[in-house]
Amino acid sequence: MTIEPNGDGHGQGGTVVFRGSFHRIRKERRFDLAEGTAPDPLERPATLGPWTGPRPANVAALLALAHHVQRLIDTGRIADRAAIARRLHWTRARVSQVMDLLLLAPDIQEEVLFLDAGTRVTERSLRAVVRHEDWREQRRVWLDLRP
Repeated sequence: MTIEPNGDGHGQGGTVVFRGSFHRIRKERRFDLAEGTAPDPLERPATLGPWTGPRPANVAALLALAHHVQRLIDTGRIADRAAIARRLHWTRARVSQVMDLLLLAPDIQEEVLFLDAGTRVTERSLRAVVRHEDWREQRRVWLDLRP
């Protein structure tokens, strides 16, 4: 990289011309310039770019939210489900419906978390699975429901 005042070496007008390759890099909430050419998008680390994989199913996002909320309650960062309802502007009943997804058998939860968008499995359809307390019964109902 070379820096030339005014581009012609005379230094008039206060303009500075940079000769070389630059690319933008994101640093927290702002952008900086970095020397050199930009890395190939296929070679850069996944943490630098947007998610490019398949979109997860809505029920997978709700199950992940339920796990996150339960972790917040367990660590004492949030008092209880009523506080969650107030924060999310949901009814207590809706919070209970979402938190009931945690009652699914662990292997069913794993399958749900890896569902892609567009599957026919919805949170409402999973209520029929959650209704059974016995995990063997849940697995039997899940076999009929899963894609």
